[in-house]
Amino acid sequence: MSAFLGPIHHWLFNKITLFENLEKNINNQVISKYEDKAQNITNEINRKYEEFIPDEPLENLIDTQNIHGWLQNRISIAETRHAETIKTFMDNFGNEVIDIIEKSYIQQGSQIGIEASKEVNVSDAPSLYEALNNYLLEGMPCDNVNSVMTSQEQLLKWNTSSCLHKHYWDKANANSEIMYKLRFSWIKSFVENANPNYTYKNSANSQGLIHQILQK
Repeated sequence: MSAFLGPIHHWLFNKITLFENLEKNINNQVISKYEDKAQNITNEINRKYEEFIPDEPLENLIDTQNIHGWLQNRISIAETRHAETIKTFMDNFGNEVIDIIEKSYIQQGSQIGIEASKEVNVSDAPSLYEALNNYLLEGMPCDNVNSVMTSQEQLLKWNTSSCLHKHYWDKANANSEIMYKLRFSWIKSFVENANPNYTYKNSANSQGLIHQILQK
């Protein structure tokens, strides 16, 4: 791996930090409701999985001799910690905490969708899909688990052949169905706020997950 950082490394780093910001907001919301017990949970999990990435430029943080490995490791830390955080909150506070967590997902999806609408082209389904992939964490670029099936102005359909997230949730002994529910809420909120004329739907078949960004 080259020792030089390129745009793709900053692109992926920004997606990782956005995902960590989501967890920070979840923590803040849950702590606001459940106070010290929730704070103790987040403190313990952060000791186990490392703190969040510091608010510093990528070049000050990354191992330039192992750029790929550093980024992959940060994805692994972020996703596994996120899964264990949600599982532990549910174990301690019950299913009602999922409503708080989902609101954080929807809020960030909405915020980023509005931001995207001001910064990039989101006028049709293909451009919305392209914009989505600038924000949504989906492994390393070389993982390439998504394949576009249909690309039309009013409909973009893609298939996810294998899930890059479930094994992190399995590692944390967390219910991955919760992950899908939250993730789909984020995507739907992003799409509908980036362009209110479009929405997001998904289904499963023998090939994997089928996603659609389509005109309402």
